[in-house]
Amino acid sequence: MLFLYNFLTFLYLPIAVARLFYKKKFSIDEFYRLKERFGFFDNDEVLHNKKIIWVHAVSVGEVNTSINLIKSLKKTFPNKNILVTTTTATGSAILMKKFKEGIFHQYLPFDIIFFIEKFLNYWKPECLILIETEIWPNLINNSSKKNIPIILLNGRLSDKSLMNYKKIRSLFSKIFMKLNLIIAQSEKDKRNFLEIGAKLDKVHIDSSLKFDALEQNTLKPSFDFEEKFVNQKKIITCASTHPQEEEILYESFKILNDKSAHLVLVPRHPERANFIGSFLKKENAIFSFLFNGEKLILNLDNEVTIVNEIGHLNYLYSISDLAFIGGTLIEHGGQNFLEPLKHGIPLSAGSSVYNFQEIADQLSELKLLKYGNTAEEIASIWYKELASNDPQLIKERSFNYIASHKGSLERSVGKIKEFIL
Repeated sequence: MLFLYNFLTFLYLPIAVARLFYKKKFSIDEFYRLKERFGFFDNDEVLHNKKIIWVHAVSVGEVNTSINLIKSLKKTFPNKNILVTTTTATGSAILMKKFKEGIFHQYLPFDIIFFIEKFLNYWKPECLILIETEIWPNLINNSSKKNIPIILLNGRLSDKSLMNYKKIRSLFSKIFMKLNLIIAQSEKDKRNFLEIGAKLDKVHIDSSLKFDALEQNTLKPSFDFEEKFVNQKKIITCASTHPQEEEILYESFKILNDKSAHLVLVPRHPERANFIGSFLKKENAIFSFLFNGEKLILNLDNEVTIVNEIGHLNYLYSISDLAFIGGTLIEHGGQNFLEPLKHGIPLSAGSSVYNFQEIADQLSELKLLKYGNTAEEIASIWYKELASNDPQLIKERSFNYIASHKGSLERSVGKIKEFIL
Protein backbone atom coordinates (compact mmCIF):
# COMPACT_ATOMS: atom_id res chain seq x y z
CA MET A 1 0.00 0.00 0.00
CA LEU A 2 2.90 2.39 0.69
CA PHE A 3 4.15 1.77 -2.86
CA LEU A 4 0.76 2.80 -4.24
CA TYR A 5 0.73 5.88 -1.98
CA ASN A 6 4.18 6.90 -3.30
CA PHE A 7 3.07 6.40 -6.88
CA LEU A 8 -0.05 8.54 -6.41
CA THR A 9 1.76 11.32 -4.52
CA PHE A 10 4.38 11.51 -7.25
CA LEU A 11 1.60 11.93 -9.84
CA TYR A 12 0.00 14.61 -7.65
CA LEU A 13 3.23 16.62 -7.30
CA PRO A 14 2.62 19.01 -10.25
CA ILE A 15 -0.82 19.86 -8.81
CA ALA A 16 0.67 20.46 -5.36
CA VAL A 17 3.24 22.87 -6.83
CA ALA A 18 0.57 24.62 -8.92
CA ARG A 19 -1.56 25.13 -5.81
CA LEU A 20 1.31 27.01 -4.17
CA PHE A 21 1.48 29.44 -7.08
CA TYR A 22 -2.29 29.79 -7.14
CA LYS A 23 -2.38 31.19 -3.62
CA LYS A 24 -2.89 34.96 -3.57
CA LYS A 25 -0.07 35.57 -1.09
CA PHE A 26 2.55 33.63 -3.05
CA SER A 27 5.42 36.12 -3.41
CA ILE A 28 8.81 36.15 -5.09
CA ASP A 29 10.32 35.18 -1.73
CA GLU A 30 8.04 32.15 -1.68
CA PHE A 31 9.22 31.30 -5.19
CA TYR A 32 12.85 31.26 -4.05
CA ARG A 33 11.88 29.12 -1.07
CA LEU A 34 10.20 26.55 -3.31
CA LYS A 35 13.33 24.38 -3.17
CA GLU A 36 12.65 23.76 0.53
CA ARG A 37 9.53 21.86 -0.52
CA PHE A 38 11.87 19.47 -2.34
CA GLY A 39 14.14 18.88 0.65
CA PHE A 40 16.84 21.50 -0.06
CA PHE A 41 18.03 24.08 2.44
CA ASP A 42 20.45 26.98 1.95
CA ASN A 43 22.53 27.01 5.10
CA ASP A 44 26.26 26.44 5.24
CA GLU A 45 26.48 26.52 9.03
CA VAL A 46 28.03 23.51 10.71
CA LEU A 47 24.88 21.92 11.99
CA HIS A 48 26.08 18.77 13.54
CA ASN A 49 28.17 20.13 16.37
CA LYS A 50 24.79 20.01 18.14
CA LYS A 51 22.07 17.44 17.65
CA ILE A 52 18.72 18.53 16.24
CA ILE A 53 15.31 18.49 17.92
CA TRP A 54 12.74 18.82 15.17
CA VAL A 55 9.29 20.36 15.72
CA HIS A 56 6.70 20.36 12.94
CA ALA A 57 3.88 22.93 13.26
CA VAL A 58 1.71 23.05 10.15
CA SER A 59 0.23 26.55 10.13
CA VAL A 60 -0.73 29.55 12.26
CA GLY A 61 -2.66 27.66 14.93
CA GLU A 62 0.00 25.01 15.46
CA VAL A 63 2.78 27.61 15.41
CA ASN A 64 1.05 29.65 18.12
CA THR A 65 0.55 26.48 20.15
CA SER A 66 4.21 25.51 19.79
CA ILE A 67 5.85 28.85 20.71
CA ASN A 68 6.10 28.16 24.45
CA LEU A 69 7.08 24.55 23.69
CA ILE A 70 9.99 25.75 21.55
CA LYS A 71 11.09 28.16 24.28
CA SER A 72 10.91 25.36 26.85
CA LEU A 73 12.88 22.97 24.63
CA LYS A 74 15.60 25.60 24.13
CA LYS A 75 15.84 26.10 27.89
CA THR A 76 15.67 22.39 28.76
CA PHE A 77 18.11 21.28 26.05
CA PRO A 78 20.62 24.16 25.67
CA ASN A 79 23.09 21.90 23.89
CA LYS A 80 20.64 21.06 21.08
CA ASN A 81 19.63 22.92 17.95
CA ILE A 82 15.91 23.41 17.33
CA LEU A 83 14.56 22.96 13.82
CA VAL A 84 10.95 24.04 13.19
CA THR A 85 9.15 23.20 9.96
CA THR A 86 5.85 24.61 8.78
CA THR A 87 3.67 24.00 5.74
CA THR A 88 2.10 27.41 5.11
CA ALA A 89 3.55 30.85 4.42
CA THR A 90 1.44 32.44 7.16
CA GLY A 91 2.69 29.92 9.71
CA SER A 92 6.26 30.57 8.58
CA ALA A 93 5.83 34.35 8.88
CA ILE A 94 4.51 34.17 12.44
CA LEU A 95 7.27 31.76 13.48
CA MET A 96 10.02 33.99 12.13
CA LYS A 97 8.44 37.02 13.76
CA LYS A 98 8.52 35.26 17.14
CA PHE A 99 11.99 33.76 16.68
CA LYS A 100 14.16 36.10 14.67
CA GLU A 101 17.15 33.93 15.60
CA GLY A 102 17.98 30.97 17.78
CA ILE A 103 16.19 28.33 15.72
CA PHE A 104 16.46 26.83 12.25
CA HIS A 105 13.41 26.95 10.03
CA GLN A 106 12.32 25.67 6.66
CA TYR A 107 9.19 24.35 4.97
CA LEU A 108 8.37 20.68 5.36
CA PRO A 109 9.11 18.93 2.05
CA PHE A 110 6.36 17.31 0.03
CA ASP A 111 5.73 13.81 1.37
CA ILE A 112 7.59 12.10 -1.46
CA ILE A 113 10.14 9.54 -0.44
CA PHE A 114 13.11 11.14 -2.26
CA PHE A 115 12.49 14.59 -0.76
CA ILE A 116 11.91 13.25 2.76
CA GLU A 117 15.04 11.13 2.56
CA LYS A 118 17.13 14.10 1.41
CA PHE A 119 15.72 16.22 4.22
CA LEU A 120 16.41 13.59 6.90
CA ASN A 121 19.94 12.95 5.64
CA TYR A 122 20.74 16.66 5.82
CA TRP A 123 19.29 17.50 9.22
CA LYS A 124 19.79 14.14 10.98
CA PRO A 125 17.24 14.96 13.70
CA GLU A 126 17.48 13.25 17.05
CA CYS A 127 13.73 13.50 17.65
CA LEU A 128 10.60 14.53 15.73
CA ILE A 129 7.77 16.32 17.56
CA LEU A 130 4.51 16.68 15.65
CA ILE A 131 1.98 19.27 16.82
CA GLU A 132 -1.60 17.95 16.61
CA THR A 133 -2.42 15.29 14.04
CA GLU A 134 -0.06 15.78 11.12
CA ILE A 135 0.28 12.28 9.70
CA TRP A 136 2.37 11.88 6.54
CA PRO A 137 3.26 8.24 5.72
CA ASN A 138 6.74 8.80 4.25
CA LEU A 139 7.67 11.35 6.90
CA ILE A 140 6.81 8.93 9.70
CA ASN A 141 7.93 5.72 7.99
CA ASN A 142 11.36 7.04 7.00
CA SER A 143 11.93 8.71 10.37
CA SER A 144 11.09 5.44 12.09
CA LYS A 145 13.49 3.53 9.84
CA LYS A 146 16.28 5.87 10.97
CA ASN A 147 15.33 5.22 14.63
CA ILE A 148 14.19 8.80 15.13
CA PRO A 149 11.64 8.88 18.00
CA ILE A 150 8.34 10.34 16.80
CA ILE A 151 6.23 12.20 19.36
CA LEU A 152 2.74 13.53 18.71
CA LEU A 153 1.76 16.35 21.09
CA ASN A 154 -1.68 17.91 21.49
CA GLY A 155 -3.00 14.93 19.58
CA ARG A 156 -6.56 15.01 18.37
CA LEU A 157 -8.38 12.56 16.13
CA SER A 158 -12.02 13.28 15.41
CA ASP A 159 -14.50 10.62 14.36
CA LYS A 160 -14.52 12.14 10.88
CA SER A 161 -10.72 11.92 10.56
CA LEU A 162 -10.78 8.40 11.96
CA MET A 163 -13.25 7.31 9.29
CA ASN A 164 -11.00 8.78 6.59
CA TYR A 165 -7.94 6.95 7.93
CA LYS A 166 -9.90 3.70 8.17
CA LYS A 167 -10.61 3.86 4.44
CA ILE A 168 -6.91 3.05 3.98
CA ARG A 169 -6.44 1.10 7.21
CA SER A 170 -3.78 -1.18 5.74
CA LEU A 171 -1.52 1.86 5.32
CA PHE A 172 -2.38 4.07 8.26
CA SER A 173 -2.61 1.43 10.98
CA LYS A 174 1.06 0.64 10.34
CA ILE A 175 1.94 4.35 10.33
CA PHE A 176 0.21 5.07 13.67
CA MET A 177 1.97 2.06 15.18
CA LYS A 178 5.31 3.76 14.51
CA LEU A 179 4.53 6.72 16.82
CA ASN A 180 6.64 6.40 19.96
CA LEU A 181 4.51 8.72 22.10
CA ILE A 182 1.07 10.27 21.65
CA ILE A 183 -0.28 12.79 24.14
CA ALA A 184 -3.96 13.06 23.26
CA GLN A 185 -6.27 15.90 24.26
CA SER A 186 -9.15 13.72 25.49
CA GLU A 187 -10.30 10.19 26.26
CA LYS A 188 -12.21 10.15 22.97
CA ASP A 189 -9.08 11.14 21.01
CA LYS A 190 -7.18 8.37 22.78
CA ARG A 191 -9.81 5.77 21.83
CA ASN A 192 -9.67 6.88 18.20
CA PHE A 193 -5.86 6.67 18.12
CA LEU A 194 -6.00 3.15 19.52
CA GLU A 195 -8.67 2.13 17.04
CA ILE A 196 -6.55 3.14 14.05
CA GLY A 197 -3.48 1.26 15.29
CA ALA A 198 -1.57 3.23 17.93
CA LYS A 199 -0.11 1.11 20.75
CA LEU A 200 -1.89 1.29 24.10
CA ASP A 201 1.26 1.93 26.15
CA LYS A 202 2.25 4.82 23.87
CA VAL A 203 -0.94 6.89 24.23
CA HIS A 204 -1.46 9.29 27.16
CA ILE A 205 -4.00 12.04 27.87
CA ASP A 206 -3.33 15.61 28.96
CA SER A 207 -4.83 19.09 28.57
CA SER A 208 -4.30 20.93 25.31
CA LEU A 209 -1.04 22.84 24.95
CA LYS A 210 -3.19 25.74 23.83
CA PHE A 211 -3.94 26.48 27.50
CA ASP A 212 -0.24 27.02 28.22
CA ALA A 213 0.04 29.13 25.07
CA LEU A 214 -2.43 31.65 26.49
CA GLU A 215 -0.51 34.62 27.83
CA GLN A 216 -2.16 37.50 29.68
CA ASN A 217 0.18 40.14 28.27
CA THR A 218 -0.66 43.82 28.03
CA LEU A 219 -1.61 44.22 24.40
CA LYS A 220 -0.59 47.11 22.19
CA PRO A 221 -3.14 48.16 19.57
CA SER A 222 -2.26 46.74 16.16
CA PHE A 223 -4.54 49.22 14.35
CA ASP A 224 -5.95 52.72 14.83
CA PHE A 225 -9.37 53.43 16.29
CA GLU A 226 -11.15 56.12 18.27
CA GLU A 227 -11.11 54.87 21.84
CA LYS A 228 -14.26 56.73 22.86
CA PHE A 229 -16.25 54.79 20.24
CA VAL A 230 -15.10 51.43 21.64
CA ASN A 231 -16.91 52.18 24.89
CA GLN A 232 -20.00 53.30 23.00
CA LYS A 233 -20.14 50.38 20.57
CA LYS A 234 -20.93 46.70 21.13
CA ILE A 235 -18.27 44.92 19.07
CA ILE A 236 -19.07 41.43 17.81
CA THR A 237 -15.97 39.72 16.40
CA CYS A 238 -16.60 36.70 14.16
CA ALA A 239 -13.28 34.90 13.93
CA SER A 240 -11.81 32.47 11.40
CA THR A 241 -14.92 32.41 9.24
CA HIS A 242 -15.27 30.24 6.14
CA PRO A 243 -17.29 30.54 2.92
CA GLN A 244 -21.08 30.55 3.52
CA GLU A 245 -20.64 31.59 7.15
CA GLU A 246 -20.30 35.33 6.54
CA GLU A 247 -23.73 35.43 4.85
CA ILE A 248 -25.37 33.80 7.90
CA LEU A 249 -23.52 36.03 10.36
CA TYR A 250 -24.41 39.23 8.52
CA GLU A 251 -28.04 38.11 8.44
CA SER A 252 -27.81 37.59 12.23
CA PHE A 253 -26.44 41.10 12.54
CA LYS A 254 -29.38 42.49 10.56
CA ILE A 255 -31.89 40.58 12.70
CA LEU A 256 -30.18 41.90 15.85
CA ASN A 257 -30.94 45.39 14.51
CA ASP A 258 -28.89 47.18 17.15
CA LYS A 259 -27.52 50.54 15.99
CA SER A 260 -24.89 50.43 18.75
CA ALA A 261 -23.49 47.09 17.50
CA HIS A 262 -20.53 46.74 15.14
CA LEU A 263 -19.80 43.49 13.29
CA VAL A 264 -16.19 42.44 12.62
CA LEU A 265 -15.68 39.63 10.09
CA VAL A 266 -12.28 37.94 10.25
CA PRO A 267 -12.03 35.33 7.47
CA ARG A 268 -9.80 32.35 8.12
CA HIS A 269 -8.05 33.17 4.86
CA PRO A 270 -7.60 36.97 4.50
CA GLU A 271 -7.40 36.74 0.71
CA ARG A 272 -11.18 36.12 0.79
CA ALA A 273 -11.78 39.64 2.12
CA ASN A 274 -12.63 41.07 -1.32
CA PHE A 275 -15.24 38.35 -1.92
CA ILE A 276 -16.87 39.21 1.40
CA GLY A 277 -16.76 42.88 0.43
CA SER A 278 -18.56 42.10 -2.83
CA PHE A 279 -21.28 40.29 -0.89
CA LEU A 280 -21.73 43.21 1.52
CA LYS A 281 -21.96 45.66 -1.39
CA LYS A 282 -24.88 43.65 -2.78
CA GLU A 283 -26.48 43.88 0.67
CA ASN A 284 -25.99 47.66 0.67
CA ALA A 285 -24.06 47.32 3.92
CA ILE A 286 -21.88 50.18 5.15
CA PHE A 287 -18.49 48.56 5.65
CA SER A 288 -14.76 49.08 5.43
CA PHE A 289 -11.61 46.96 5.37
CA LEU A 290 -9.30 47.04 8.37
CA PHE A 291 -6.41 47.84 6.01
CA ASN A 292 -7.70 50.48 3.62
CA GLY A 293 -4.61 50.58 1.39
CA GLU A 294 -2.90 53.29 3.41
CA LYS A 295 -3.33 52.46 7.08
CA LEU A 296 -4.90 50.03 9.52
CA ILE A 297 -8.02 51.50 11.07
CA LEU A 298 -11.12 50.09 12.76
CA ASN A 299 -13.83 52.49 11.59
CA LEU A 300 -16.65 52.10 14.10
CA ASP A 301 -18.78 54.64 12.23
CA ASN A 302 -19.59 51.84 9.79
CA GLU A 303 -21.75 48.77 10.38
CA VAL A 304 -19.12 46.18 9.48
CA THR A 305 -15.34 45.81 9.35
CA ILE A 306 -13.68 43.13 7.22
CA VAL A 307 -10.24 42.14 8.49
CA ASN A 308 -8.01 41.64 5.47
CA GLU A 309 -4.68 41.04 7.22
CA ILE A 310 -3.52 38.48 9.76
CA GLY A 311 -2.18 39.33 13.21
CA HIS A 312 -5.01 41.47 14.63
CA LEU A 313 -7.42 38.96 16.12
CA ASN A 314 -5.99 38.92 19.63
CA TYR A 315 -6.35 42.67 20.05
CA LEU A 316 -9.81 42.61 18.49
CA TYR A 317 -10.90 40.10 21.12
CA SER A 318 -9.59 42.39 23.85
CA ILE A 319 -11.98 45.21 22.83
CA SER A 320 -14.93 42.99 21.84
CA ASP A 321 -18.14 42.32 23.71
CA LEU A 322 -18.87 39.00 21.98
CA ALA A 323 -17.04 36.45 19.85
CA PHE A 324 -18.32 33.97 17.27
CA ILE A 325 -15.99 31.11 16.35
CA GLY A 326 -15.97 30.22 12.67
CA GLY A 327 -15.68 26.86 10.98
CA THR A 328 -18.70 25.75 13.04
CA LEU A 329 -21.61 26.55 10.72
CA ILE A 330 -20.15 24.22 8.08
CA GLU A 331 -18.66 20.73 8.37
CA HIS A 332 -15.21 21.97 9.31
CA GLY A 333 -15.06 21.22 13.04
CA GLY A 334 -14.34 24.68 14.40
CA GLN A 335 -11.34 26.85 15.22
CA ASN A 336 -9.65 27.87 18.49
CA PHE A 337 -12.10 28.71 21.31
CA LEU A 338 -9.43 29.61 23.86
CA GLU A 339 -8.00 32.84 22.44
CA PRO A 340 -11.21 34.86 22.99
CA LEU A 341 -11.84 33.04 26.26
CA LYS A 342 -8.71 34.51 27.84
CA HIS A 343 -10.34 37.94 27.43
CA GLY A 344 -13.40 36.80 29.36
CA ILE A 345 -16.01 37.45 26.65
CA PRO A 346 -19.07 35.29 25.85
CA LEU A 347 -18.64 32.81 23.00
CA SER A 348 -21.04 31.64 20.33
CA ALA A 349 -20.63 29.06 17.57
CA GLY A 350 -22.40 26.64 15.31
CA SER A 351 -22.61 22.99 16.33
CA SER A 352 -19.76 21.67 14.15
CA VAL A 353 -17.05 21.67 16.83
CA TYR A 354 -15.55 18.18 16.50
CA ASN A 355 -11.98 19.53 16.27
CA PHE A 356 -12.39 20.93 19.80
CA GLN A 357 -15.20 18.71 21.08
CA GLU A 358 -14.10 18.24 24.68
CA ILE A 359 -13.23 21.91 25.19
CA ALA A 360 -16.50 22.99 23.54
CA ASP A 361 -18.51 20.60 25.75
CA GLN A 362 -16.84 21.96 28.88
CA LEU A 363 -17.39 25.59 27.86
CA SER A 364 -21.01 24.88 27.05
CA GLU A 365 -21.54 23.24 30.44
CA LEU A 366 -20.06 26.33 32.12
CA LYS A 367 -22.42 28.52 30.03
CA LEU A 368 -19.43 30.23 28.43
CA LEU A 369 -20.34 28.97 24.95
CA LYS A 370 -23.76 28.95 23.30
CA TYR A 371 -24.69 27.22 20.04
CA GLY A 372 -26.75 28.58 17.17
CA ASN A 373 -26.96 27.20 13.63
CA THR A 374 -29.32 29.67 11.97
CA ALA A 375 -29.20 33.43 11.65
CA GLU A 376 -32.22 33.69 13.96
CA GLU A 377 -30.66 31.48 16.66
CA ILE A 378 -27.37 33.36 16.56
CA ALA A 379 -29.09 36.76 16.69
CA SER A 380 -31.04 35.58 19.74
CA ILE A 381 -27.81 34.54 21.51
CA TRP A 382 -26.18 37.87 20.72
CA TYR A 383 -29.20 39.82 21.94
CA LYS A 384 -29.28 37.99 25.29
CA GLU A 385 -25.51 38.23 25.84
CA LEU A 386 -25.36 41.93 25.00
CA ALA A 387 -28.26 42.54 27.39
CA SER A 388 -26.52 40.67 30.23
CA ASN A 389 -25.60 42.82 33.19
CA ASP A 390 -23.10 40.41 34.75
CA PRO A 391 -19.99 40.32 32.51
CA GLN A 392 -17.79 39.83 35.59
CA LEU A 393 -19.24 36.33 36.12
CA ILE A 394 -18.22 35.36 32.56
CA LYS A 395 -14.70 36.66 33.19
CA GLU A 396 -14.32 34.73 36.46
CA ARG A 397 -15.56 31.47 34.95
CA SER A 398 -13.31 31.93 31.90
CA PHE A 399 -10.14 32.66 33.90
CA ASN A 400 -10.80 29.84 36.39
CA TYR A 401 -11.36 27.37 33.55
CA ILE A 402 -8.10 28.32 31.84
CA ALA A 403 -6.11 28.17 35.10
CA SER A 404 -7.44 24.68 35.90
CA HIS A 405 -6.16 23.29 32.57
CA LYS A 406 -2.64 24.68 32.51
CA GLY A 407 0.46 22.56 33.09
CA SER A 408 0.50 20.17 30.13
CA LEU A 409 3.55 21.92 28.63
CA GLU A 410 5.77 21.08 31.59
CA ARG A 411 4.46 17.51 31.76
CA SER A 412 4.94 17.01 28.01
CA VAL A 413 8.53 18.27 28.07
CA GLY A 414 9.15 15.86 30.96
CA LYS A 415 8.01 12.96 28.76
CA ILE A 416 10.10 14.22 25.82
CA LYS A 417 13.23 14.00 28.00
CA GLU A 418 12.86 10.21 27.93
CA PHE A 419 13.57 10.20 24.20
CA ILE A 420 16.46 12.68 24.01
CA LEU A 421 20.01 11.89 25.07
